[in-house]
Amino acid sequence: MSSIRRYLVLLLLSVITIVLFFAAIKGYKSSMERATRLFDSQLVTVADTLESMQLTGNVGQLNQDAEMILQIWHQDELLLHSINGPLTPITLQSEGFRDENLAGQRWRTLARYYPQSGHWLMLAQPLSHRYELTEELVLAAVQPLVFSLPVLALLISLAVKQGLRPLVSLSDALRQKRADDLRPISLKRTPAELEAVVITINRLLARLDAAFSREKRFASDAAHELRTPLSVLKINSHNLALELGKESVNLNLLKDGVERMSHVVDQILLLNRTNPEHFSLQMKPLDLYVLCQQCIASLYPQIHARQQEISLSGETCLLAGDAFSLNVLLQNLISNASKYSPHNSQIEVSITQSAEKVVLLVEDSGPGLEESEYERVFERFYRVGGDRHQSGVSGCGLGLAIVKHIVELYDASISLGRAVHLGGLSVKVEFSRRGRGHVKNQH
Repeated sequence: MSSIRRYLVLLLLSVITIVLFFAAIKGYKSSMERATRLFDSQLVTVADTLESMQLTGNVGQLNQDAEMILQIWHQDELLLHSINGPLTPITLQSEGFRDENLAGQRWRTLARYYPQSGHWLMLAQPLSHRYELTEELVLAAVQPLVFSLPVLALLISLAVKQGLRPLVSLSDALRQKRADDLRPISLKRTPAELEAVVITINRLLARLDAAFSREKRFASDAAHELRTPLSVLKINSHNLALELGKESVNLNLLKDGVERMSHVVDQILLLNRTNPEHFSLQMKPLDLYVLCQQCIASLYPQIHARQQEISLSGETCLLAGDAFSLNVLLQNLISNASKYSPHNSQIEVSITQSAEKVVLLVEDSGPGLEESEYERVFERFYRVGGDRHQSGVSGCGLGLAIVKHIVELYDASISLGRAVHLGGLSVKVEFSRRGRGHVKNQH
């Protein structure tokens, strides 16, 4: 994941380094030009000094410093030369400065003519001295800047961190918001660059709050407007059957249709209430084993009517959970195991726990599912075999979608498989001990 802070620090350091590099090159060139003028002026001064001494006479040698070569010529006669100088002219008898190759290195030469004496005075100085002086000057100027780069990087990092503090505050404010917290964001200090972002986010939150409020009102209105007439239909169909005094195929179809419509309405309302986007868990310590017992007790008339056997194994297992959501999860899993298993079948519910997780397992001896259907059955309104399942049981395809939503609320996982002992469908829900809402067992 890229970091704006790291990017800005590296960018600024790179720019500063590049600027220093070009500044060093410019400084080197400027220093070289100044060193050239300085040493050239020195050569002229030395030449003028020697001429003023009026050195004349036969050819002789001057015990001169080895870092400079000296020659005095009169026409084609060498009058005087330094001990390290050759006996031939070191440069042309033409006034001015030149760069020459002498003794295996480059030299800066000066030829100067004095008309009064008729002397040609020639001097040579190694160019390496000029380079060394220039490098020393540039290094002396650049070294402190190079050594200060780590300190500069630290200061830039602190400055960038301070500059990005409002952005970090905005990020923290968004991260700390709960799923149902749609209040506007308010920062202590909002810079001009972030003001438009904060305004846009607050407008978005306001629209989301209005949309969720409409959904909640819809759920409440649907519960009242749909359940009441369906209850009246149930009562009227029951009274009609009593009045006729006999079973009627059409009347039975009416009863089944009303029951199915009631089931669909209940499942849709449950789906809306358990949607992770606007469902807030009311956490408190709950015993998952006791919840299973209560759920089995409430569903036992349905299980007994199908002459099925159900067993529960496990032990006390405390979860910091929401009673409503866990009851909905258990009701759907156990009810599905009963509805889609044949008469005289078996259902097993077990709770196991370890240091890492708690596992809820619901298995049945029904026909089970093909492996290719394991993912699709969690989709809304999807039913294996279409509108009518091969078992003949009516449904709307929302049960496992609701279970999936609840599993996501608890940061848990759900998987389907083939029951080892019973041969039917096996549904495993795993609650991580590090996941949301888990607490240690208390015995």
